[in-house]
Amino acid sequence: MTRRISRPLVILGTLGAALLLTAATATAGSGTQDRPATSAGSHRNVPVGVWEGAVAIPGGEVEATMSFNSDGTLCLVAPPPGPDGGVEGAGRWVSTGQNTFDFRVAERFFDGTGATTGFLRATHSAVVHAGRFGSSGTGAFYDADWVRLDSFTTTSRMHRTSPVPVTC
Repeated sequence: MTRRISRPLVILGTLGAALLLTAATATAGSGTQDRPATSAGSHRNVPVGVWEGAVAIPGGEVEATMSFNSDGTLCLVAPPPGPDGGVEGAGRWVSTGQNTFDFRVAERFFDGTGATTGFLRATHSAVVHAGRFGSSGTGAFYDADWVRLDSFTTTSRMHRTSPVPVTC
């Protein structure tokens, strides 16, 4: 696995940040976000919004931005693709308690022509407190043919930059 592939894969998978599975909500922060969403019954709105921070992976940290939506989906907002390619990712999150949630992400890495160069999948458990969350979990890198290249443990430290999610 090259360093070029692992850096984008980590960004998307460790959050993540951001890509597919699970569902629903969580609590956090302060104010009205701590109250149940009226349409979701017992579900909480907590990770809903945009979050920025760092994801720790073997060999370093990667900066990432993720958007969590009230319908239980999430997506990677940054880093944006460049002329040499990039990464795209999406996932799902679900409330597991008053200030806790789990999320799963899947990311696709691609080169400047748009050809897939690899994938990342990650699963995290997060705890929200005062507009921040920390998470820990596991991830795995795959090549373009879904052959597993590496698996690892990971953590993230994120802070909310907006209570309003962005469309990805």
